[in-house]
Amino acid sequence: MKAEVAELLARAEAADAADVPDGMSIPDELAHREERLAKLAEARAKIEAEERTARLAREEADRAAKAIREAEEEAGILGVLARKPLGRYRHVNGNGTCRVDVYLMRVTDVREHWLEEDVRQRRWMRIREAAACLRKELRQFVHAVEEVVGTD
Repeated sequence: MKAEVAELLARAEAADAADVPDGMSIPDELAHREERLAKLAEARAKIEAEERTARLAREEADRAAKAIREAEEEAGILGVLARKPLGRYRHVNGNGTCRVDVYLMRVTDVREHWLEEDVRQRRWMRIREAAACLRKELRQFVHAVEEVVGTD
């Protein structure tokens, strides 16, 4: 270990004694390099933030696509979703707990037949009637729809 320390000290002394290129000021060079490092760190932070924003947008689009697919499979309806979900809740099923995003959809097409028509009913009703049919934790979403579209 003493030999390694001695070697490192010898290298340091050699570096100190070495000629510096003409016109170079070590303090100025250090300041310049620190400035470059700061700019690189700033650029990296900006790129990471942009990547995070893009990833969140992709995830949101994926959730919206899943919501459209679920509406078609479960109720035979197609439509256009609001940009942002009304909210979300946790649902426990045979696969464990999952997060469900709830979107407002403007229905543009109603299928006569759909994938889950043998296990699910589709019924159109007024907003308050729909709220009365839901579990308590889901009623908040119907009330949010009521605020958006007004009462019927």
